[in-house]
Amino acid sequence: MSTTKDRSILNCIGTALLAIFLTVPVHELFHLLTDLAYGSTLTYYSAGAVDAIHNVDFNSLSVFDQIMLSGGSASIINTIIAVVLLIILIKVKMGPMVRLFLTQLMGAQFVQGIGYFLIGGLFGAGDWGNVYNTLELTHHPEMITTLQIVLSIIGCAGIVLLFFILNYMSYYFIEDRTDKKERRYVAFRLHLIILILGFAVGMIASAMSPAIADGYLTMGTAFLFNFMWIPFFWGFMFTGFMVRPPKKSRFLYHLPTKPNYVLFIIAVALILVDIIVFGPGIQFT
Repeated sequence: MSTTKDRSILNCIGTALLAIFLTVPVHELFHLLTDLAYGSTLTYYSAGAVDAIHNVDFNSLSVFDQIMLSGGSASIINTIIAVVLLIILIKVKMGPMVRLFLTQLMGAQFVQGIGYFLIGGLFGAGDWGNVYNTLELTHHPEMITTLQIVLSIIGCAGIVLLFFILNYMSYYFIEDRTDKKERRYVAFRLHLIILILGFAVGMIASAMSPAIADGYLTMGTAFLFNFMWIPFFWGFMFTGFMVRPPKKSRFLYHLPTKPNYVLFIIAVALILVDIIVFGPGIQFT
């Protein structure tokens, strides 16, 4: 495999940044849209949190509606999107740049979906911690333990399954599956880059959030939330070092080596908006 004049890393950085932008701020957008759907008055939007005045009596809502409105909707939508993208990636033929981007986006959506299931189930933190508080206030304590068990099972199983899914997706870009150097070359660009960038962007945006100054969020909690990107590390490890390659080739494309500077510039610009604008957040009232 020749890497002469190989600029694929620029494309992988560009698609990774775009996938991050279309996952993390959009996760919060799902919260925003849920609040608006239930008639809430939006007061604040940021890359890490949404705040709204709820103009509805939670006791008058069904348990399902309480879960959706108090924080459960976004991670559920992320997971549904990830499953749809996974099916598309398996069933549909596409160009190498599109497959690169959709693979990273699919993994990122799973991270924001089942990652929150895992944290909510095991630690009672994040969006699902807000759900538990709501269910306690509306006198449904029996649902809390059930939710914790279900979320823990789905979160743990889903995260481990994602390791294998990411490894599976690597081989669409690996021509010689017995070549360890090629496997690590692809795994680094496909998985490790988005892990590094996702964690870095998340921590920087968290540090700029007023929730830190207000004491609502700590950097330790922010680290826990951003640790959800860890499946990409294991996707890298599985492909590059730990798991035997498949017996049958799935190779379709090489990673695109010709740099797409337009994509790269747009992706960097969007991430700067995420950090500079959505990091501190936007006040509406």
